[in-house]
Amino acid sequence: MLGQGDVLEGRYEVKGKLGEGGSSLVFLAYDTKSGENRAVKEIEGKRDGQARRAARREAGLVQRLRYPYFPKIEELIEKEDASYLVMEYLEGETLGRLLARKGAQPASDVVKWAESLCLMLGYLHEAQPPVLYRDMKPANVMLQSGGNLRLLDFGAAQEMGRGDGLSFGTRGYAAPEQLAGDGSLDARTDIYGLGATMYQLLTGKDPGEFPCGKYGIRHWNRRLPAKLERIVKKCTRPEKEGRYPSCEALRAELGKLGRL
Repeated sequence: MLGQGDVLEGRYEVKGKLGEGGSSLVFLAYDTKSGENRAVKEIEGKRDGQARRAARREAGLVQRLRYPYFPKIEELIEKEDASYLVMEYLEGETLGRLLARKGAQPASDVVKWAESLCLMLGYLHEAQPPVLYRDMKPANVMLQSGGNLRLLDFGAAQEMGRGDGLSFGTRGYAAPEQLAGDGSLDARTDIYGLGATMYQLLTGKDPGEFPCGKYGIRHWNRRLPAKLERIVKKCTRPEKEGRYPSCEALRAELGKLGRL
């Protein structure tokens, strides 16, 4: 495992740890060649193992998509016991950290953020071939100082229709069919995750502890609009047939809310 002061490939000087999740750690590193900071994602796993293949898939996927609100991949470095994704370092604060620091967010902000995330997820779903993100949650969304959002961590992303039979995602945010390892996932699976993300941002309650299907957002805050509660409930229905059919449809519905 990398540690502060280590230099990867004689170029990336590790300054500290930014975060962790699953089998990966993310470090802040200084690129001595370019003079810029980088984020280095360390994915543990032996050569040619599942983790190694996942790192290659993530790097290839993000490089193929080339979307301005996704992090840029600088390079993939493969070592004996781990792979390292060197990425653009993004300044800002994740919505997960913002929640931990300030609690529930204003409805007007959450709706604006959700509309932006609809565009990002919609871009994935309309790519050729289409891609599912599969890990939508506040911790994977960066809020930058200018108000723009950036989507982080594509480790769970997968081309649509290529079900691997594995359970990916985070409990509380992942749709039931996703946790079941159902191979027939589609855009509505990501819409569930976006609905759960909205639920937590609006209420400050972790959907892993307080399930969306059991509590509406107005259970926690009666001042929230009933129309917004209906939208969140529709996003997080257990049966995907009851959810919005696309991010475009969800964004259109959010746009009807007007000024909150």
